[in-house]
Amino acid sequence: MNSLLLRNVKLTQPQVASMLQYQCRVDASTASSSSASTSSVVQNNPVVLDNRKPAPQLDADRMRMHPRIGNREIVGYGLKGKPEYFDLVMFPCPSIRWEADTPAIAELRKKEKGDWKQLSVEDKKRLYRSSFRQTFEEFTAPTGIWKWAIGWTLLSIAGATLAYDGWRRICYRFDGPDSMKDAKLKKQLEYHIAARQGPMTGLASKWDYETGTWKK
Repeated sequence: MNSLLLRNVKLTQPQVASMLQYQCRVDASTASSSSASTSSVVQNNPVVLDNRKPAPQLDADRMRMHPRIGNREIVGYGLKGKPEYFDLVMFPCPSIRWEADTPAIAELRKKEKGDWKQLSVEDKKRLYRSSFRQTFEEFTAPTGIWKWAIGWTLLSIAGATLAYDGWRRICYRFDGPDSMKDAKLKKQLEYHIAARQGPMTGLASKWDYETGTWKK
């Protein structure tokens, strides 16, 4: 019963799991001193360990983040102290590896601890890709998103202009004011000439007041 409870608690409360594990050891030690038959049962229990050793420190980060990081190895503190992977120039050392450990990668890591002359170029590239998603050249390369932004901006302006023009043609279909008719414009022109507006370079300078016609 204790072992089942311990397995269920490990996934949610690491500190409670540690206390239960320690209590299981105490119970197992007491039971082994009481009878020989119980001792054989206790020794077969996988939870029972040496009672003289302190309770081990459980990996709380892995228990909490396991559904997200899977079997990827936690190799450092990271930027915020959380097991997360990211490609960042300011902090190029993520706290976990990019890929989960596989038998092939585990074999390469053993070779990595030895002489690197024994590793081929492909092995070194495979080791790098297992720890990092991209190289510096890859994740710092320009994305060209400015082209996309300019293109959509121009399309948006063109669409807004067409929408406004269509709305203006539909909603503002009425006759122009009287001042825009030919008769009114002619009277305005006669008034400006009679008022001698622009005698030097303007309208009056182009009108011959003696003949009553435009100057040639």
